[in-house]
Amino acid sequence: MIERSVGWDQRMPVSEVPFGGQHTSPRLPTSWVEQALIFVTVVLIPLQNNIPPVAGMSASFLLFGALAAYTVVSRPRVLGQIWLHPSFFAAYVFIGVSAFLEFSSPLSNYGGITRFAQMIGGAVCLAVLCRDRLALTVGLYGYIAAALWVSLYLFLTSYGAIQQMGGTANFQEATNVRESAFADSGLETNINSLAFTCTQGAVVAFAMAVVGSSRRFLLLGIAIFCLIAAFLPMSRGAAVISLVSFASILHACGTKHGTAIVFVAILSLGIYAIVPDAVWSRMAFSTDQSEDGKMEGRARIYTRALNRLPEYVVSGVGAGNYHNKWGFEKGFSKEHNGVAVVYGAHNSLFQITIYWGILGLLMFLLIVWNVYRSIPLQCARDELALALVGILVSLSLWLLTTHGFYEKSFACGLGLFVGARKWIWPTGVVSAVEGSRTSSPR
Repeated sequence: MIERSVGWDQRMPVSEVPFGGQHTSPRLPTSWVEQALIFVTVVLIPLQNNIPPVAGMSASFLLFGALAAYTVVSRPRVLGQIWLHPSFFAAYVFIGVSAFLEFSSPLSNYGGITRFAQMIGGAVCLAVLCRDRLALTVGLYGYIAAALWVSLYLFLTSYGAIQQMGGTANFQEATNVRESAFADSGLETNINSLAFTCTQGAVVAFAMAVVGSSRRFLLLGIAIFCLIAAFLPMSRGAAVISLVSFASILHACGTKHGTAIVFVAILSLGIYAIVPDAVWSRMAFSTDQSEDGKMEGRARIYTRALNRLPEYVVSGVGAGNYHNKWGFEKGFSKEHNGVAVVYGAHNSLFQITIYWGILGLLMFLLIVWNVYRSIPLQCARDELALALVGILVSLSLWLLTTHGFYEKSFACGLGLFVGARKWIWPTGVVSAVEGSRTSSPR
């Protein structure tokens, strides 16, 4: 396996490309059961908070439990080949270091570490299942399916309400519009995460439309629909993630790729024409105080985190200590329904540093670095590889907007990527042969 850090546009010498192309089929093709498990996992992750628990266990826990049981019982040899991938090994190191630092802090709480370990376990299982192009294609279409149902729901429940309220003068008015539009949505989940789900589906559809030889106009229509829906929750993070993710795909394709440029122009016109005016008023970000002396919530948290940096940067304060004592004392709390609650830092890198200091942050960045090093060369040759790059970029940016570094959405992206890197592109380069293949399920 080639593990090296290189640019997406670098070329591998012809002599280094294996005869007949770089694709190596696994000895054991994926079954329809495995493909179904991948698809169901990717589609149901956005629904995890809306499915009632069973015997006190959440839907995501049961789903990942089913993946683990199948993997251990049916694919133990494949598991033995994948579980020590550098990205997973770096995650194990992070778990060990963070657990040690948490143990040394007062009021220790291992909930976040446990959830992260469960997320990595789910990623390992998905990597075991994603052993060929058909399985990867099913997983990518799972992203599109999840985005489609969430987008449809957002359009049906909020588009009309937001459109009727017209334009807004400032950020606070737009926030009031958002709260009113989603007050009776019925979804027990973070609104920003819904926008992120739509963004990922749009990114996958766009990547497959740009490179794929068929269904490109259908996929482009899906990308436009999902991207517009991603703006309806008025999430600034989702807007930035969309912009950078689409730009990364365009960069990977190269500026000479006329189709990508035309598609980007169509997407931009569609967003500008259809997205309600009130959405744009909430895209601003400021650390200034309003007339009543209040600061925007996210800006307040970021400002406090930066001002308190010398107090936690060396060894952190511990997750349990942060949520039960230190966060209250240092101004990270806010009253919610009459009860003071410590809020997260809305940024995984900030949150990890607050918990476990610079050492914990470096161990986490080691995971990110190993994933980056595993990105195959010439990914723009293959619609599946390009879509995976879009997912990785979106997940990397999502880390900067959420403090939930253990969220299950990371398991899906990481698992599919590591599996594809191990089994589909084992030499670390996407050959021209791969780009000419059809990747639609047969």
